[in-house]
Amino acid sequence: MPQLRPAVKLVSLTALAAALLAPLPALAKDRSDREQTMGDIQDKLGDPRTQAAIGDALAGMMAAMLDVKAAPFLKAMDRVGQTTGERPRHRDIPDDATLGDLAGPGARDMPREVARKAPAMMGAAGAMVGVMGEMLPQLEEAGKRMGDQMRKSIDKAQGTYRDDSDLRDED
Repeated sequence: MPQLRPAVKLVSLTALAAALLAPLPALAKDRSDREQTMGDIQDKLGDPRTQAAIGDALAGMMAAMLDVKAAPFLKAMDRVGQTTGERPRHRDIPDDATLGDLAGPGARDMPREVARKAPAMMGAAGAMVGVMGEMLPQLEEAGKRMGDQMRKSIDKAQGTYRDDSDLRDED
């Protein structure tokens, strides 16, 4: 079976880079401003103190999530499932069971592992910022086209759409 870890890393890093780049159009009025802003982001992501702080924050969030009580949620899902005829699956979970309990004994090491790996992930995200910066004009154009298409689709759904040729790609 193929290993999914590289794909998960790529998706995670891409999402992080996209989140970091999302405000760029508002921040950067022209190309030189944009390049300066992207350089600042790359510098910040490469800063060991920033990397350590983000690693600590992610580890803390992970630890908090592992302490969330899972049983009430899972039991509620059973009740929902029963309305559709599904057999209860979570009936035997103790009321004080946490996500960490359900994830198994290795789950308690996850926050420490996240903190340990965060610097490398942040460095990789910083490298992606540069690549994404080069692609930004294309991404902005794609976003504009998607917005135009969404407006046309909404108009069509509302019955205010006038011309079927509007839905065709303009070459």
